[in-house]
Amino acid sequence: MSSEDPSTAPPFSATYRSETAAIHEARQDFAAWLGSHAVDASLQAEMQVVLSELLANAVAASQDPLDAMAVRAWLDHELTLEVTNPAGAVFETSNTWDYDDPLRPGGRGLIIVESLVDDIAIAPPDGTRPLKVICTRAVPGVASS
Repeated sequence: MSSEDPSTAPPFSATYRSETAAIHEARQDFAAWLGSHAVDASLQAEMQVVLSELLANAVAASQDPLDAMAVRAWLDHELTLEVTNPAGAVFETSNTWDYDDPLRPGGRGLIIVESLVDDIAIAPPDGTRPLKVICTRAVPGVASS
């Protein structure tokens, strides 16, 4: 692992086709980026799960596997992960999830994501396209600004 200060790390930026196979590729790319910086191994693993869940949602909402999903991440005083869904993706957005409702639509992905990050936001908040999901997580050993 590099001794580089995570707050000076170059950002991660990549696009992937909206298909299930791309999730594995994106996760490997993101893991390599995280691994090249002084980021704790357990945080790396948890953020890979976050990325997988967000991309699985993007793939499920996509109308065309040729549509692009974009992934960006950067380190400053925290790790920020941003997943932009394909422009043609169709899904409902909600800023609240009813954890106790077994009949609610969808899986448990966003519940998993929410449990692994410090903050999650959907932009734009009105759900217009393309939709971005932005997650942040504190990075141990990186001072807050």
